[in-house]
Amino acid sequence: MTGWILLGLLATSTAMAEPQPSIDIRWEAPPDCPQESDVRDRIQKLLGSGRHDSHLRAEGTITRIDRRFRLDLVVRVRDFVGTRSIESSSCEDLAGAAAVELGLLIHSTEAALEPSRPGTPPQELSPVRGSEPSSSRSDGTDVHPSQGTSDTSPTVGAPNGGKSPSKTEAESEEREQPPSMESQRAWHALVQAPILELGVGPLPQPARGIGLSLGLEYASWQLQLKGISWQRQNVPAPGKPGYGADVDRVGTAFWGCRELRSSWFGLSPCVTVGVERVSATGTGLATERTQQAFGATLGAGAQGRVYLASWLRLLMAVGGQIELSRPQISIDGVGAPYTSERFEMFRFAPAALSVAVGVEWIL
Repeated sequence: MTGWILLGLLATSTAMAEPQPSIDIRWEAPPDCPQESDVRDRIQKLLGSGRHDSHLRAEGTITRIDRRFRLDLVVRVRDFVGTRSIESSSCEDLAGAAAVELGLLIHSTEAALEPSRPGTPPQELSPVRGSEPSSSRSDGTDVHPSQGTSDTSPTVGAPNGGKSPSKTEAESEEREQPPSMESQRAWHALVQAPILELGVGPLPQPARGIGLSLGLEYASWQLQLKGISWQRQNVPAPGKPGYGADVDRVGTAFWGCRELRSSWFGLSPCVTVGVERVSATGTGLATERTQQAFGATLGAGAQGRVYLASWLRLLMAVGGQIELSRPQISIDGVGAPYTSERFEMFRFAPAALSVAVGVEWIL
């Protein structure tokens, strides 16, 4: 905070020497955050109508860090530079904090330029009220004009007899501040439903499926448990007309992903481990007896998300699996002109590929 007090004093002393044009602001922020014109309007509302001259040059940059935002504010007075960094879950709050910081410094400059009557004490600056990000405490304190450049210049409303609070006291106040809602909810529950999927392999023909996924999201990590039921597929016996099997598949898979996100789109590379139950029933001239088998898969995939709202996303996913155990489909009761014995008709392919679309709900 001492650096900001010195910067205010420098702005005051320089303003007494020679007036300059209004404040110069350079502002960069993501498209969904307040832009430079919004920050200028906020400062103007804080200062009131009229022209406000200052020696300040400010550069503000808001960047996204996972699910949070970071403001880097640099204020220059000639060769002197003051910096400030704040993090919050809302870039709207960060824009408000920047406007408050700059408004306070402009106020201190203009107060120094106002002529004071003989015998009256220097004018005290009243605090400017503004929004403050929930995750960080602003240390922009009003400053009296001072004759010297000491770091212990008195501040309006400062504790300890007008001296700047020590670093230990400031840290203690920050620790006592209750945590924000964002920090209390660093994790979120995820529900993906419905999921429509198209698979190629491990059966001879492509298959359609419908699924549901439940999961947890912590920061940029996602853990999901997905279940899917595939459309029944008839597999004919090669070289034996009239024989075949109806195959049903129900699977579950665990997905572990890490998301790389921009302001509205996220891409998550994933690893998958799955188990699948296969049921086959003979059709045609074959014995209508059902057999069951279990298979295991290991694979990798990717999920893409379009952020429609804070509670709703459009999901797209692609995955490839390797069949660790390849179930084999066989039929019994092969009669004349064939021998009445079991016939091995199809073995699962060694790999499969799937593409899915769905809706993801954030709870």
